[in-house]
Amino acid sequence: METTDVYRKMIVDEINFVAKKMAKAQSASEKLFYFSAVFGILHRILNIEYDSDLVFSQFVIRATHDAFLNRLKAIQQGGDNTVSLSDDQFEKLTTLTKELAKKIHKNEDVIDTLKKFVTLTYSTSGNGFYLMQRGSLKI
Repeated sequence: METTDVYRKMIVDEINFVAKKMAKAQSASEKLFYFSAVFGILHRILNIEYDSDLVFSQFVIRATHDAFLNRLKAIQQGGDNTVSLSDDQFEKLTTLTKELAKKIHKNEDVIDTLKKFVTLTYSTSGNGFYLMQRGSLKI
């Protein structure tokens, strides 16, 4: 990431705060509420200091949040209950959030972590759920 140390620290501090709140959150909705701050801080810094890695990171994190939120809403509204969200998925969401903070802190490449977010995001879809049931998709 070509972000200055000052902005990288702001990102890392925010993501670490989010990860702590997610780990303590009692409900899926609360975990997602805190997780939304990750794409929020990435977006704010992106508006100040453009970087293509920030764009990509913000896009992936936003898509992950939206996929989880849409699946959760479908379940809560009694819509599609066939595809569920598990505690494991939310634990992985928290773990990957921590991993992202560590990589940004060390100024390491975040692509592998973002790929893990994409796989986790896919697990919220019908086909992703099916592949998890078959044991093909591992989060």
